[in-house]
Amino acid sequence: MACLGVLRALHGIQTGLIGVTLLASAGAAAQSTTILMAPAPGATYVHGRYYLIAQPYAAVRADLEKGLSGPGLGGFQPRDDTAPVSAMEFYWAQVAASHLPDVKRALDSQASHNADPVLDQALAAGAIIAGERDAFRAAIARQPEYANEAIKSLPFFSQPVPRWSFERQREKSSRTQVDYGTVMDVSALTGRAPLTLVWYGGAATTVTRHFRMTSCMVGVACFPDPHIERNAKTEEHADPALDRYVASLTQRLQALPPTDADRVMQAYFDAYARDRAAAVPAPAAALATLPETTLQGASLPADESDVRRYDNDNWRLVALPDGSLLASGSALHRYVPRARPFTPAVPPAGADSSSANRAAPDAAANAIDRQGGPAGFGISGPLKVGADGQVWAQGMREDGARQLLNWRPGQRQAAVVALDASMPDRRIDDWTLPARGGVALRVGDTFFTVTPQGRWTQRHWDASLRRKASDTLENAMPWLYGDAIQFGDGLFWATDRDGYGIDPATARVTASFKTRSNKLFFGSHRANWALAIAETPDGRRLRAIDLATGQARFDLETPAVYYTSSAARSAHGRLLAVSGADNTVVVLDMAENKLLLNLRAPKETSVSAMAFSWKGDTLWIYARPVGNNGATQLIAWDVPAGLRDAAQGQDIPDQLRCGYSMECR
Repeated sequence: MACLGVLRALHGIQTGLIGVTLLASAGAAAQSTTILMAPAPGATYVHGRYYLIAQPYAAVRADLEKGLSGPGLGGFQPRDDTAPVSAMEFYWAQVAASHLPDVKRALDSQASHNADPVLDQALAAGAIIAGERDAFRAAIARQPEYANEAIKSLPFFSQPVPRWSFERQREKSSRTQVDYGTVMDVSALTGRAPLTLVWYGGAATTVTRHFRMTSCMVGVACFPDPHIERNAKTEEHADPALDRYVASLTQRLQALPPTDADRVMQAYFDAYARDRAAAVPAPAAALATLPETTLQGASLPADESDVRRYDNDNWRLVALPDGSLLASGSALHRYVPRARPFTPAVPPAGADSSSANRAAPDAAANAIDRQGGPAGFGISGPLKVGADGQVWAQGMREDGARQLLNWRPGQRQAAVVALDASMPDRRIDDWTLPARGGVALRVGDTFFTVTPQGRWTQRHWDASLRRKASDTLENAMPWLYGDAIQFGDGLFWATDRDGYGIDPATARVTASFKTRSNKLFFGSHRANWALAIAETPDGRRLRAIDLATGQARFDLETPAVYYTSSAARSAHGRLLAVSGADNTVVVLDMAENKLLLNLRAPKETSVSAMAFSWKGDTLWIYARPVGNNGATQLIAWDVPAGLRDAAQGQDIPDQLRCGYSMECR
């Protein structure tokens, strides 16, 4: 089995067994499916045949040594690979644990002993919450693999296990044949004495040579370069004489039947296949079952293409409590619907509604007034609105310095909030609006929070403790990496073994959720779902994740999954809208796990942003003309009465604009 470890390292063999059958005789060898180790795409590999023989190791080895020196089988180089189990391949500890309860208990105890102090320290520091610590401990107690430190600490794995290997290489013209095998005493590891494992295989490598006059490079024209091109192809090929001898040996020594051998070696198969079996795809919602609905909107002024450029990832569209919308960019504008009456929660003051700022006076344009935004915003990028109706923006002064802006509908002037003097002069990694008011900014592992009264505080998030806690699950749970997940609940979210949310006011984890996906980018913590990009054998899909279980609720096949441009949800997460870089918009009922509509903006337009209204009665879609041929449109889709999800308390609609960034990829 030492050769197997070498092959695994050299050929990039990934775990995942195509077939699992232990052969008991020459007839079985000819008829049964052999064990194949699936390599990485494009890598060469070989497979081996396994036998378990209920005979002493010394007797089996002596028989093999005698046979390998016989006619047609000479030239093998022997090697004594006897070693402690702790120095052998990773899977033998799992084999022992599956057969020996005392060994498993000792391994589990050692793993828990190593992990508990780390988890307790992380809990005390706020790097994990109590629920995570308990879940982590439970996962460690049932972990299928064990760290080298835990294995080496147990005396059982220090005992030497007899193992003997043989190998032969023969070259003939352009073909090289390699034959090899191993005999190993597995009695102590399986609790069955005597029991000896015999494994063998072979590989043939053929080299072809061709004279070439030129060489070519990707993206570069071919150029003169006389040379010999050498190609090597390796395939499984055991020597027939070795095949016949080992088959006769195992038949004569009465190898175990395949079903018995399968049970003995199951932990070995599991160790190789773990985390590499193809996941069962979640059911996909078929778009073809629903018709497409094309919507028309109100034309916006011609300068929209310059104010909110297609290649500007920073501008945002947000809905306000009074039914209007606010859009940032090189100028801030407010869109006020006029097709249907509305009553502002706070009467707007100081809005510029002159005819110069209105759209052209046609039937569609009369549905929307574009008004100048409040004074003081200037060039602003990201926008967020809090449950109290306050709007926050990241702006820029004339000298290029960053600044925060704050405005409430009804005020004439945006208030400038000076940044904390200690904040590094670099990009803000994430920002959120805490439920208690104010704003929080994340720069690396430092959180800067400002209260509604303008008082700044600074706190450090100890990411190293979180990593240490997560590392205790290296052999128990998969690692998942994700950028900031947007839930709009005032926390900073990320993923490792779980999804976790950090309260910026305390720099402590206060919430978590389970996940099996590392491409989460949007969701509703209140409604218990997150949206992810899933790569499946059938192509890319949007996947809805249940936060309570981490499992997929459903998959959605939609053109919007390629170059997703924006996502929007209603206040309590009942409805979700996702747009693509074309005119595609899909609307889903997340409470019922079903697709509602395939909306389409007008042809030759591209959806850039979306937002649900606070009343939950409208989905606003901002669609720009492709190639700037025509007017930008603001489209309203009327939400059916039974699906409306109105804002209440801290639950308000939220949206994410991806633009051309990688945020939704």
